[in-house]
Amino acid sequence: MSDNIVFAKLVSGEMVLAEKDEAAGLIRNICQVQVMPTQTGSMQIAIVPFGFPFEEEVRGEINLTNVLFEYKDVPGDLADKYIETKTNIKRATNMGGLGGDAQGGSGGSGLIL
Repeated sequence: MSDNIVFAKLVSGEMVLAEKDEAAGLIRNICQVQVMPTQTGSMQIAIVPFGFPFEEEVRGEINLTNVLFEYKDVPGDLADKYIETKTNIKRATNMGGLGGDAQGGSGGSGLIL
């Protein structure tokens, strides 16, 4: 499922995660990637459906001619969060620790979504 996920920048300037359909010349099921500064000076990443806040469903199609740049690699954490946003199913990455780490911390990827 994650083989065809692309991380791209559109000609309009938005960064998106989507599924690429080369044969049709489209990207489908689009989520917008928003980078927001925090009060502490660090950055947070939010992944929301492209039609947010008016639509909560991940859907839509954009012609590949509107893709300005396609990142070479999709970071694993972003791909996982895209799938979670699209399906509403949380992917388990640390079943041995049942979601936490051995020291009793919260573990996780460091992404706040």
